[in-house]
Amino acid sequence: MEFLPQEIILDILSRLPVTSLLQSKLVCKGWLNLVQDPLLVCMHFSHATENDPCLILHCDYPIRNQLYSLELSDFSKDDQRVNKIRVPVLPEFNVVGSSKGLLCLCDSSAKNIVYVYNPFSRDYIKLPKSTELLHQNPMFGFGFNQTTNKYKVIKAVYRTHQRGPRNSPIRLLSLQAEVEILTLGSPAWRTFGRLPYRLIHQGPSQVLVCERIHWRTASRGFRSSSSIISFDFEDEQFREVPKPDCGDLDNRLNFHLVNLGGYLSATVYYNDDRFEIWIMKEYGVKESWIKEFNFGNHVPRSLEEVDSNSAQPFKDSKLYGKSSFVRVLGLLKTGEVLLEYKCRALVAYNKKDGAFKHLTFPGLPTWFEGVVLEGSLNWIDTLVNNA
Repeated sequence: MEFLPQEIILDILSRLPVTSLLQSKLVCKGWLNLVQDPLLVCMHFSHATENDPCLILHCDYPIRNQLYSLELSDFSKDDQRVNKIRVPVLPEFNVVGSSKGLLCLCDSSAKNIVYVYNPFSRDYIKLPKSTELLHQNPMFGFGFNQTTNKYKVIKAVYRTHQRGPRNSPIRLLSLQAEVEILTLGSPAWRTFGRLPYRLIHQGPSQVLVCERIHWRTASRGFRSSSSIISFDFEDEQFREVPKPDCGDLDNRLNFHLVNLGGYLSATVYYNDDRFEIWIMKEYGVKESWIKEFNFGNHVPRSLEEVDSNSAQPFKDSKLYGKSSFVRVLGLLKTGEVLLEYKCRALVAYNKKDGAFKHLTFPGLPTWFEGVVLEGSLNWIDTLVNNA
């Protein structure tokens, strides 16, 4: 290897998955210096989309703030296992966003305290405090703009107001949000204004397509329906995106958005145990929505074996009461759809033969919430200084 030119070595290493690079740091001091080379970090970041992403698992029971990583490149490997990530000492957090190798974490108790964390380089920063409102119900978005090479965090806060007498426990959630934006590296949040939509929480996986983040909105009364709203990280504008014609989506509690292979997609779980995935083949064009996947009921073996007594100890977990039975995580390079069932099981669905493959790995936690993330070695302080 010492006879190869430096630029060729860096080009080869820049195309490896981030987990392989982390392992190569342990070979010798020479390889350690190579992996820490700023040029390699930059080159690897530019090639990140060529590799299968990683799956980050957030687990909060029996110990809080546990993160694990799983390589998605090849599930058939006999030595494939879940790796525990050493998390720095942080308050109890929720994963509220993910983009280009970084996670956005929110303090569970103080909703105006936000961190940005790289689970692979293990560095993090605490963002400036945003405006703290009483009885706030925030919704976060986190994304990267390729043109400006900057990360941005968006926070939409919905106030709750009391209904009835002063001592009444009934509180109603506002239909409008107060929006703030922070560019990573900036000293303070910027006030954007009001958003006349109620965004529905999507979970930890951000639906980022065409450098826009997407949410489903709640209907605002009998005469209105739910919609899909996007936020463009470049021009910082909200726009409505046409939704698919796949039934009465306003009454579908199990209707979610997801990024499948770079396309905006909608997943619908029907009461008769039918599951559909619709894909927008041409972004922004309503007529381009097509039904790509349609499959019936499936219950993973690990869920069939669970009874109320075995689940009892895990009721302290925030994940225990998740309402969605199945959640689509992403599309693998093999064409299989990666599914998460009730925060308990991972399953790969193959459209060609209609088979469900139950995925088990050593070290897989009992309760978890999956986040699909591109691996990056970028140091956050470098990104902040560049910004």
